[in-house]
Amino acid sequence: MALGDFAPQAKAYGARPGYPDELVDALVARVGVVKGDRVADLGAGTGIFTQLLVARGLVVVAVEPNPAMRAEAPVLDGVEWCDGTFEETGLATASVRWITAAQAFHWADPPRALPELHRVLAPGGALTCLWNDRRDAESELLRDVMTIIRRDAPAFDELYRARDWPAILAEGGWFGDVVTDESLHAVTMSRDRFRNLWRSHNRLAESAGAALPRVLAAIDALTADLDVVSVPYVTRAFTARAILG
Repeated sequence: MALGDFAPQAKAYGARPGYPDELVDALVARVGVVKGDRVADLGAGTGIFTQLLVARGLVVVAVEPNPAMRAEAPVLDGVEWCDGTFEETGLATASVRWITAAQAFHWADPPRALPELHRVLAPGGALTCLWNDRRDAESELLRDVMTIIRRDAPAFDELYRARDWPAILAEGGWFGDVVTDESLHAVTMSRDRFRNLWRSHNRLAESAGAALPRVLAAIDALTADLDVVSVPYVTRAFTARAILG
């Protein structure tokens, strides 16, 4: 397993949670985009967030470097898929009004990515990076899952969740006026979807290594008697304006 290569997880990635509609609507209003505006979804994966942008009438360039992930994306009107990264988007200068990165910007190299994203944005455009963070402490099932992971994959970490993203987005003077939005939500999912949620986790696969089948089997056993599972999340979004200059 290679850290950051989601090809082995692509088939399971559809198990990932979506994002609260009220938060997405608030972000659209905050950045001031309207139907027909061209935006870019970076690290688009299988298009989970891309679909929410399309549903709001936006014209989306979905940028995803992994062909296996792109292959799992649904066909959507108003979406152009392309190969690219945060550091080398392949997009034209000043070609989009908003850039989103859902559950993705922690894979970027900010000193290289931020000037590239600034280049791609039209003057006064915005960058929003957002993450769904599990609220492990509020769920007995999630606490038990984390006990298994700590036992069999002790190198596993999600420390990017605790990084100072407002400060990171402001590095280098490319972006400023960083605003944070937050929304609590819970996703009710089938047992199979919950099982695939962990199979979609690249960091878990990389850190567990040969122990991954044991970890996944233990997680499966936890839910053997359950039909549905409720997974609590907090979505945190960080929006920054491109600095004119």
